[in-house]
Amino acid sequence: MTVMISLTTFPKNNTLLSSSPTNRESRRNALLRRTRRRRRVFTQSSSSPKGTASFTSTTKGGKKGKSGAAFMTHTVFDYEAKERARSASKWINNWKQNYGPVSIELIGKYIFSIATEACMIGLVLFAMDVALTAVTGGGFGNATSSAAVGTSKAAVKAAASAAAAKAATMTKIRNVFLFFFFAFLALRSRTFSILDASRPKLITEIKMKEQRKRPEWTPPAKVFPVVWISIAFLRSISSILVYEQVGKLFCFPIMCLVLHLSIGDWWNFVTNKEKMLGVSAVGVLFVLSSAWFAIYQYYSVLPTAGFVLMPLGIWLSIATALVWSIWDINKPRMRLWPTKTL
Repeated sequence: MTVMISLTTFPKNNTLLSSSPTNRESRRNALLRRTRRRRRVFTQSSSSPKGTASFTSTTKGGKKGKSGAAFMTHTVFDYEAKERARSASKWINNWKQNYGPVSIELIGKYIFSIATEACMIGLVLFAMDVALTAVTGGGFGNATSSAAVGTSKAAVKAAASAAAAKAATMTKIRNVFLFFFFAFLALRSRTFSILDASRPKLITEIKMKEQRKRPEWTPPAKVFPVVWISIAFLRSISSILVYEQVGKLFCFPIMCLVLHLSIGDWWNFVTNKEKMLGVSAVGVLFVLSSAWFAIYQYYSVLPTAGFVLMPLGIWLSIATALVWSIWDINKPRMRLWPTKTL
């Protein structure tokens, strides 16, 4: 619906006709100029967006002139669009200034360090498979061949018993060796890392706790070494159970645990050396997901092995909540991604 509002007024007397032609023309032009300024038609169409309005001017004879939006105001829709564009531009400029672009170089460095560590540990596991196969093959291959010369059943039975006892002894020795190897791998996997992934000492941990704000429910610093030593013990037991089922060290389930250890060493480097709380908060999600994936793979091979390793996932779930809480309460919050401004 269009509403026409005329604001033009004309003089009641006929002064224009009584004046000279020059004055009459001059006054006529002045009156037309005033009419163009004062006459407005307010148009509000039901088809236009809600809350929008436009103004147009009219000249003599009812002809429309230039749109009032060109020299008066914009529609509400145009104003809101410009405000959104201005706000987005301000946010982008602020992001570039404070955070900078994502550093592809640093991300590539992190991925390379994780892959390198996992490959190095994988090569060690493969070499150990070859060595264990050679030892067990030479020790038990023809353990009862000497008994074949004799014809006495008692002699054959005695030789078989001796071979079984020897095999059991070698198995115990092998398992003890593997236990300490996996314990070393759980506690010192950073030996194979190209990054400085050393854990902070207890004194350093206490100082860091004083420098950074931490939630009230943060466990005491003395709890962490005890927990990690216990988890290292569980890693060793569960890995031996998987090895006994699969028959080799260089297998997919154990390599999943190796990948988890490699990601954990990278996370220690980012957290303790580079001290990037934001990147650490994102990185701990990869540590947590890789741990639960390794638990699932262990469970697929042997459910008991999965349950033995499950405390690792539970503890890392608590640690993840702690890391994100520390990042959140330390203002200003650090960036969640590595940038070129580091």
